[in-house]
Amino acid sequence: MSSIHRSTSDSTLALDSLPLHLPPELLKARLAGLIRASAKQGAAAVAETVVRHFQALSLHPQLAADLDERAAYCRGARHWRGLAALGEVSASHRVGSVPAGAV
Repeated sequence: MSSIHRSTSDSTLALDSLPLHLPPELLKARLAGLIRASAKQGAAAVAETVVRHFQALSLHPQLAADLDERAAYCRGARHWRGLAALGEVSASHRVGSVPAGAV
């Protein structure tokens, strides 16, 4: 049996970390709030939570019949997974680096 990872940068999905118990409308409302918060806090700060909400919507049983909508949620998850990865790269470059002009 393959191992399940919790990292959203991994293509393997940890179903137990997804809020699938919530109704789709509540997931959509939370997702909208998270995306608005990303403008203030930075996309990388909320990206993993946004990815989990997009994944939950793409797998939600109540939305199973609408393949176009589910595909859109998969694209959203992929986009935000990329933003999370960019945030990780950016943070690793800041650690121990000297700002330009500081020397």
